[in-house]
Amino acid sequence: MLLAAIVLTTWAAAPVAAACLALVEFITFYDNAVAGLGNRLGVAPRTEALNRRRFLLHAVCISLLVPAYAGIGELLGIPAFADMTFNAGVVIVTAAITALGYFTGYRPLQLLMPVNYYGCLRYAQSVNPTSRRDDYPYSDAELAQKAFPPLASIVTVLVGLTLSVWMGVVADFWIPAMVTAPMLLAGAFPPKAWGALATSCLEVLFSAGLVISLVMLATGVD
Repeated sequence: MLLAAIVLTTWAAAPVAAACLALVEFITFYDNAVAGLGNRLGVAPRTEALNRRRFLLHAVCISLLVPAYAGIGELLGIPAFADMTFNAGVVIVTAAITALGYFTGYRPLQLLMPVNYYGCLRYAQSVNPTSRRDDYPYSDAELAQKAFPPLASIVTVLVGLTLSVWMGVVADFWIPAMVTAPMLLAGAFPPKAWGALATSCLEVLFSAGLVISLVMLATGVD
């Protein structure tokens, strides 16, 4: 939530990038809040509804990182990032990733089941022996269901990395690339406690890096 508030201080310099990045940071806050309140809320329809909304927000809003990258590039003064054709392409790519997230990541979503996520109750698309809860009677369909791959997130990271490397090569500004590249590893860690911790650390580094980049360029700090 703090990162979202900080991002909004750059509104005057880059309103679109600030709004998009702030919204993504707010969704991250919502995700963490739902996970943090899981044990208190317990296994219940309202808890499932909160988690289902979490999946929806992730699926359709992760694409907003693309305009955020584009805004950083424009603040760097790279001519192509200020071109109308380029910005039209950003809108098209963002809309396409949003549709991809909705139709492949949320619309097919059927069952959500409570799992033990390293001490926290959250609802997920699949369950394994480690995350299975003893207080919930899983159906055969729930036990057999597999999670959908986060295609929208993968495509967004690839687009963001492409734009970041472009910024680095043209403007010698490498912070976005340095924090985006490790995100390609986020889904590769094993389902163990250290894997979840590593993923969380990468996400914090990623968010902080983009926020710092936008603030530095919007305020003229070297």
